[in-house]
Amino acid sequence: MRARVIEALFFFRQHWQALLWVLAPVLVPLSLFQNHRFYFVHAGSVELASKDGLALGVQLMGGLLANALTILYCLQQVRPAEAAVLLGGRPLWQEALVRAPLLFLVQMLVAVAILGGLLFLVIPGIWLAGVFLPAYVLVTVERPSPQGAMQAAWERFRPGAWPLAGSLGLLLLGLLPALALIGALETSLAGLGSGPAWVLGSVLDVGAMLLTQLVSILLVRFYDLERSANERPANDGGEA
Repeated sequence: MRARVIEALFFFRQHWQALLWVLAPVLVPLSLFQNHRFYFVHAGSVELASKDGLALGVQLMGGLLANALTILYCLQQVRPAEAAVLLGGRPLWQEALVRAPLLFLVQMLVAVAILGGLLFLVIPGIWLAGVFLPAYVLVTVERPSPQGAMQAAWERFRPGAWPLAGSLGLLLLGLLPALALIGALETSLAGLGSGPAWVLGSVLDVGAMLLTQLVSILLVRFYDLERSANERPANDGGEA
């Protein structure tokens, strides 16, 4: 588990600047919009902002678009030949825009599965997270339907669900201090006035959203390992 997290962190360290460049057209407008709503429309009220359906909807879809871009970018790095076939000369943006609505449907299905497991006991919910979270990568890379991605995740990632869930938990524990620090800095912006707080808060939000893409990077890493494990016997058989 630790090895997989270290690999994801190493990938992020190598590619964060290129990834930021890819994601900036999503993250920058999204963070500016969210912080404008918070500081100017809701006057810095957390209670009012939590009831802002427009802002929450934009945040959800913007986040899914960022996830799709990250997954496609990672595929370009780890499986460039497959990425070239998938994109067919199209830019990442075009494919990500098509995949984002399907990611939304997958997210709903994954949430139902995990919450269903958590209603019985915590352990089944954690295990189901390890099983079904790779469906985000599958629906983006292999283009099945959302239901097909869930079924494929069940068939292909069920044996390795615990290592994936454990790696994800370890990664999130590592991210918590950084995200908590960013949250504390955002709280301290309240006394600066709406204008400066809007700009600085947007910069901090971009940093936080970039860090959370480590989850997508980790999922792509497990997807690549699963693919490699399945390809190896076929290659060995061909050589024999």
